[in-house]
Amino acid sequence: MKALLVHSPNAGTKPEPIRSLMGQLKEAGFAIRYCEHGRDDICSGMDGVEMAIAAGGDGTVASVATEIPDRSVPIAILPMGGSNNVARALGIRQSIDAVIAGLDKACDKRLTVGSVTGPFGRKGFLEAVGLGALNQSIELVDESPDTPEEKRENGRAAFRETLRTAKPVACTVDIDGRRFEGPWLLVEILNIGAIGPRLPFAPRANTQDRLLDILLVGEIDRDAMVGWAEHFSGPPPARLETGCVVTLEASGLCPRIDDRPIDMPDEAWMVEVRLDDEPVTILVPASMTGHDDDAC
Repeated sequence: MKALLVHSPNAGTKPEPIRSLMGQLKEAGFAIRYCEHGRDDICSGMDGVEMAIAAGGDGTVASVATEIPDRSVPIAILPMGGSNNVARALGIRQSIDAVIAGLDKACDKRLTVGSVTGPFGRKGFLEAVGLGALNQSIELVDESPDTPEEKRENGRAAFRETLRTAKPVACTVDIDGRRFEGPWLLVEILNIGAIGPRLPFAPRANTQDRLLDILLVGEIDRDAMVGWAEHFSGPPPARLETGCVVTLEASGLCPRIDDRPIDMPDEAWMVEVRLDDEPVTILVPASMTGHDDDAC
């Protein structure tokens, strides 16, 4: 099978050697065209291939899902990042070797893809759109972890520290015509249940229900949220809403789309967030138990 391999050479704390990965895929029966994430063009690389393989972290998966020109072409995920939130949301938790071995008996799962429209035009997203404490915590993270577990805990520790001291941001959130006035410590509009360093902001999120999950954290929620962030047991103790179309109105703030901060004008701005009509198709390999239906 002809496949485009979109690979992040820096994914995870111990990146997979590309020569070894290419060898595994060729041995499994794939004719590979290589694309380096962040450098090569995914769209042009898809010409004539039968599937795409996203080998990296959540950012690599998001790029493939939002940039692939034909969403009927299936995508396989080789989870190599520190958190692998998208893969885990779909039930893909095996090792890279097991995922490759299971692709010949994989089943299809649909995964919704979102779009954000604002002063910058239109941008796709897969995980979440956010403002506030999580964005601020990214600047505090230690960028030299030795293991994926250490990387996640560094991110979670930075998030807890930011929650304790974050200043609320002025932002009005409209969810299908229901307005929620700020200020807010945190606003996250989610397509999947956990984001960042596996922060389970929307534990009941469904990747196929065509609904966004919206977490709104106010000053009144600060202490409870800090306590929750110590153990992440149960849903977050704040307002959780669902909706189809969400608009954010603010000024002087930079929202985050997936893991990318977006520069905005100093004056008042508005963005609209919704899910696209057409999902992408993800190949979910047979589970390690030997029962092909378990993964699907």
